[in-house]
Amino acid sequence: MKNLLTENLDKFDSKGDPSYFFDKDHRLRGEISIQLIKDVAKKKPNHPQKLLSIACSTGIIEEKIKNQLGIEVYGIDAAKNPLHLAKKRGIITKYVDVNKSLPFRNGYFDFVFAGEIIEHIFDTKSFMKEICRVLKLGGYLVLTTPNFARFDDRLKLLFGKTPRQIIPLHPYLYLHIRHFTFDSLKKLLFLCGFSEIVLKTNVLSMDIFGKELILYSKILTRFFPTFGSTLITRAKNSKKT
Repeated sequence: MKNLLTENLDKFDSKGDPSYFFDKDHRLRGEISIQLIKDVAKKKPNHPQKLLSIACSTGIIEEKIKNQLGIEVYGIDAAKNPLHLAKKRGIITKYVDVNKSLPFRNGYFDFVFAGEIIEHIFDTKSFMKEICRVLKLGGYLVLTTPNFARFDDRLKLLFGKTPRQIIPLHPYLYLHIRHFTFDSLKKLLFLCGFSEIVLKTNVLSMDIFGKELILYSKILTRFFPTFGSTLITRAKNSKKT
């Protein structure tokens, strides 16, 4: 497993800007995440605020957060080449292995953004506790992760089929080693000291004969977020460090 993870990281590191960030469904994921941050950041308009982005890659979403919200943005990643691009975008960058302790003092950040990373982490509880530690009391985590309870996944499990999220080395999943439904993610957040959990999603999607059908419907995603392709959550840090 370690060799596979290293090989995958090397490929990503040499690739630079990941093109999938520009797909419409991923852009929506970013826009919703930014809005979740904006909704609470605007309550302190004259207060300097800091945000940490974990696994920031090239800083595409982070640059928008910095420019749109006026927040000082730090980005960490275990791939060095994308960090150079993030730095050019005005992000304060650090090369960090997120499986280890975060190199920041307690209560340093108003926000932490963790986009599509928790599914790659072995010790998710320690990872979440580290996020809680570097967040201020009353600060917010915005986290996104693939949804293991997509509508088509539920049908596949019901009929004894294997959802793509647990197929080894699926070409689009980059070694997802943890799988989350909203219930399991919410339980983890509560366990680690978070409260006031808000759920959003970007699109509803289904695998049909090996091809993904994506439904861009604001009504469906609003009323059925637990069926969405991605779980996009905001949670408040209610635990004193």
